[in-house]
Amino acid sequence: MKNREKFWVWGYVLDKVPGRAPFVSESTRCSLETGVQYMGCEGAFWMNGLHDIDALGDEQLARLKGIPNLICGLTHIETNGPGKGGWKLLYKESAERISELSLKYPAIKGALIDDFRSETGPSRYITPEYLHEVNVALKSKNPALKLYLVQYHVTQNPVTELLPYKDDFDGISIWNWIPTEYFWKALYEFDILRFRDAYPDKQIIQGQFIHDFGGKSGPMPMEHVEMQCECITQQLDAGMIDGWCVLQSGFFCHRNHRKQVEYVRNYWNWLYETRTVL
Repeated sequence: MKNREKFWVWGYVLDKVPGRAPFVSESTRCSLETGVQYMGCEGAFWMNGLHDIDALGDEQLARLKGIPNLICGLTHIETNGPGKGGWKLLYKESAERISELSLKYPAIKGALIDDFRSETGPSRYITPEYLHEVNVALKSKNPALKLYLVQYHVTQNPVTELLPYKDDFDGISIWNWIPTEYFWKALYEFDILRFRDAYPDKQIIQGQFIHDFGGKSGPMPMEHVEMQCECITQQLDAGMIDGWCVLQSGFFCHRNHRKQVEYVRNYWNWLYETRTVL
């Protein structure tokens, strides 16, 4: 498989090493650019801008030089402090900045709203009119940029809930918060089929956790990692999804996540080397 651009790493550029990455409980030595190199892929979901609009600038982009495809997180800030809510949405402002930066850094291919309309998320009450303004801002300097939305299998229904927004997003990054064998073996294929039928012109990038955020808050059980890889590959081979993203680079250097990240890396290498592209 020549097109490694289908594979992505989600994470953060570290200001210092060891450093702290959001949502990683312990310090980490693996910055986003290191994680992408380790995984041998060509895409990064760069999330520093998610929490700080000023992170969207030359200093961090210089660290990401050499990665061909970047999707940048749009900014929302907890005005009451970390973990206390009171969200301020800076999606339009950060979209405008990303649009401008993309003229200097052509690796920037788009932007992403994390946890779009999640029940407890910052954009719970976002309107179609506001999303349209964000999309216009993102494409103001570079019409080729794409706007992605994060959604969750089972807990959200992108097929119906996204209909009012369908003209103002280009892709979906979709995740399964609580891993179960029943979902992956009985529901996953049907879930992707429903979305593909409803939005044939949208990109679907399937996300995969190596940390069990929705379960025991430790490394994802290996049997789930292996099962997810098989299910995602079936959809990728069938052309039902357009990409595969693993979250997140901050865990890559943790000893208790070593089996998970090594397994996914080796699995991706197997895919790269055994799929002929004519």
